[in-house]
Amino acid sequence: MGRLAEDLTIAASSQLMCNIGGSKWIPRTVRRLLFAAAGAHVRSSPGIEGAFVGRPSLLTIGHAVYINREVFIEAVAPVAIGDGTAIGMQAMILTSHHAIEAGGRWSDDVTPKPVTIGERVWIGARAVILPGAVIEHDAIIAAGAVVSGRCEAFGVYAGVPARRIRDHSGAVR
Repeated sequence: MGRLAEDLTIAASSQLMCNIGGSKWIPRTVRRLLFAAAGAHVRSSPGIEGAFVGRPSLLTIGHAVYINREVFIEAVAPVAIGDGTAIGMQAMILTSHHAIEAGGRWSDDVTPKPVTIGERVWIGARAVILPGAVIEHDAIIAAGAVVSGRCEAFGVYAGVPARRIRDHSGAVR
């Protein structure tokens, strides 16, 4: 019965945060209270439009964060999103993977790894942030990029896998 209770708690908090708190009809001040009730750690009333969050209790959102429509945040391991960060439509933040067993079969065991996104990061639409990724402050992740490691500050990253394609000054976004 313990596992069932845990699963129901996760489902209820996810529904509270995603379906009710993520509605455009909910004022931001009320939204922040709903996110806190779901277990998320939120510094200010975030702009979140219909994102999915697996385990809100493992999500930390900084001040003035904007998360666009249909963003998927797995949150099997902690996810930290820094102040002033913007995440584009349908981006995915993944925090777990399955190992490959002998014979090429995927393992039933899930390996969780946290994701850290710094301050003033801009993540484009449909970008994929893989488990264990660290994106430093003021980085830009292009639409459709797949981030699997560390992205350094003031870099623009694009491609599959994401590579630094240039620097930016941070003066103009």
